[in-house]
Amino acid sequence: MSLFLRFALVFGTITFLVCWLTYRILKRRLGLSSTANRNLALFLSFCGLLMIMGPVSNRVFNTPATSLPDYFLQWSQFTLLGWIGTLFLVFVFLEILQLLSKPFDPAKRIFLTTGVSRGLVAGATASSMIGMFEATAGPVTQEVTIRLPALPKSFDGFRIAQISDVHIGPLIHRDYLENVAQRVLALKADAIFITGDLVDGTVDQLKTEIEPLSRLQAPSGVYFCTGNHEYYSGVHDWIKHLESIGIHVFKNSNRILTRKGSGGDEHVMIAGVYDHSAHRYEESHRTDPFAACKNETEVKCKILLAHNPFSIKEAAAAGYDLQVSGHTHAGQFYPYSFIVKTVLKYSEGLYRVNDKTQLYVNRGTGFWGPPNRLGKRSEITHLILKSGA
Repeated sequence: MSLFLRFALVFGTITFLVCWLTYRILKRRLGLSSTANRNLALFLSFCGLLMIMGPVSNRVFNTPATSLPDYFLQWSQFTLLGWIGTLFLVFVFLEILQLLSKPFDPAKRIFLTTGVSRGLVAGATASSMIGMFEATAGPVTQEVTIRLPALPKSFDGFRIAQISDVHIGPLIHRDYLENVAQRVLALKADAIFITGDLVDGTVDQLKTEIEPLSRLQAPSGVYFCTGNHEYYSGVHDWIKHLESIGIHVFKNSNRILTRKGSGGDEHVMIAGVYDHSAHRYEESHRTDPFAACKNETEVKCKILLAHNPFSIKEAAAAGYDLQVSGHTHAGQFYPYSFIVKTVLKYSEGLYRVNDKTQLYVNRGTGFWGPPNRLGKRSEITHLILKSGA
């Protein structure tokens, strides 16, 4: 079975299951009339169908990003996906809370099953609207200073602009990327890192939309490593296209940066790996941080671009000083961000992995799926590297 068919089957099953369970919970808790319950069932069925049609139609028909009908379809279905997903989660939490609570009198039970439930529906709706505003407002610039003891003195103050998980595609278009590119250039960084999940669509669909990236320039280079979404979108075509507009794509490989120091030439290695899950789609793209740092030049400081923070175990074993990642979106919006932070060891921000290795996880410069970044605004990261402990 093809990757697309597997996605459609799994996504469709989960979507209808969530819609059905949400209906069952709301029917029991909201105290609606039979007519209102029937309308609720029809509405959630329509939502489920729409949420499946959106991503499937975009892939099947290879719809141009400039198509207004498709944009409306995608925006509607992803907004509903986020809203219903939030409803489902908060009501599951309420069900668990009620099971764990002590018995109480019937009057209080009626209040819990109607008043509180209706308040949660209103709250989920309001939070989705606020989250939509935060998503469409674009990223904030997050400045982070990282001390690397192995960083040569000549590289002290080396500045990196990082973007990650932009997800140019059905909902994020050229105008969004124009803003990102302008703000990245304004940082006047020494190097620019793009740590995967740049696109959701083929080169034919999005070639014009990502054109602002061709204007990115930095004295020490513009670098890219693949994320999992590149493998859903034609990874070989994207690698070729990005290289054609001046972006260096790492393929378990590296580049050595050299500056004059007081005692002669000093070096820093910038390396990058294929996505952590790439081998599932392309065996030759199996991620390998050890292979990525092989070089004849003696280098004391090594920095790795790896889309998925899960690469950090091998990166630390290979002796990297810093890994720069994305992928998690920090959960993207509450309440999912709370779950992601609870489940994942590395979800956002700066971590010290061991005495040598550190990890920075970008929250994502765009968004995927629901246009919602409630409490987890997207970011452009401005990393400032300092030598010494």
